[in-house]
Amino acid sequence: MSLLCSVDVFKAIDSQVSRLFRGQLICPHARGEICSASEHLTLSEAKEAAARHADDTALRDAVWRCVERYAHSDSPDMAHRGQLLALWFVIPYLRKSAAKVSRTLYADVADVRSAMIYGALCELAVVQDGDDVRERVMRAANAAGWKVERVSLLEHTTDPHTLGDHRWQQDEGHSFARDESGVQAVGKVDPSLWQRIRGESLGATLYGMGLLNEFLSPAWEQETSEAESDAPKEEDSE
Repeated sequence: MSLLCSVDVFKAIDSQVSRLFRGQLICPHARGEICSASEHLTLSEAKEAAARHADDTALRDAVWRCVERYAHSDSPDMAHRGQLLALWFVIPYLRKSAAKVSRTLYADVADVRSAMIYGALCELAVVQDGDDVRERVMRAANAAGWKVERVSLLEHTTDPHTLGDHRWQQDEGHSFARDESGVQAVGKVDPSLWQRIRGESLGATLYGMGLLNEFLSPAWEQETSEAESDAPKEEDSE
């Protein structure tokens, strides 16, 4: 099975978070700190508490410290969950930012989203206790999105009728039956371009996060539909 570039990696993360944390509570307290289950947060409560403009800044910082500890855990499963939580908390902001970057650079929005996820994960790996984890992850994700290669305006048009027609000729002198407007035949892909495409592909991103096998499973579409129906409304981008 192949992955289409139009598939939304943000939806894949939504689906995985909903499945992995279904029915679980999130403890925002430091390791060793005495607390009770009544002080723990549901998934939606944790996301609301982790937002930039959350009313309780102390709780917001505590949630992000918790995520940072999870992400840096020696347990691969715990680290994976921490990474997913961090991404899930900022996806509502990244979604609108990715759309803006895509329009500005004329880049495929799937490439922008993929780059943002990669940038966020790289920054999450190096943040330290005491850092503003949310701010650093957001900045890194947005910076990575803006680094996606801009498409040449010569390759983009909203009105194909404004382009000149070019008739291709074959070696035997045979002409194609119809004219191609502003299209160039590419015989060989530049190695650097091929490397960028591979590096930013959705499949590579999902594989690096350990989500590829589950994404390809038949149950993924059902999980995604359930996650979308239960998901809160998106927040404004920053």
